Amino acid sequence: RLARAEERALRSWLYSPVGASGSLGAALSEVVATTEVDYDARIDLVTVGEAMVDDRIAALVAATREAVVNAAKHAGAPATVYAEVDEQQVEVNVRDRGCGFEQSAIGEDRHGVRESIVARMEAAGGSATVRTAPGEGTEVRLVLPVGGGQDA
Repeated sequence: RLARAEERALRSWLYSPVGASGSLGAALSEVVATTEVDYDARIDLVTVGEAMVDDRIAALVAATREAVVNAAKHAGAPATVYAEVDEQQVEVNVRDRGCGFEQSAIGEDRHGVRESIVARMEAAGGSATVRTAPGEGTEVRLVLPVGGGQDA
């Protein structure tokens, strides 16, 4: 676990562009690094493109954090985070090949997926889709249109 954290820190130092603080890539790197240490999990991160963090991107990062923590806590398998920024949207996919779950079995008292992911993305003007089934792993797709939502 320590070696993985040190490797991530070294790669960040070597390859992060100057001034990356406040960027989506830096925020997602922090989410992944913290989750790996907190849950002794393996999470691979790939980012394509970049965006600066504003209120809407912060909501996307928070929803991503919830999806990554859920994968680390419940999947029993490594996870991947793929983020892509283009002119139309910012998209983040969190995927694991773990145990999956039955969405209809989530109790009303549980708010992780419903509130911390789906409702948070909708409030920011985006969307969240969760695909999962027992034994099939889980994929959470977060999409935030550029220039849309409440701040536009």
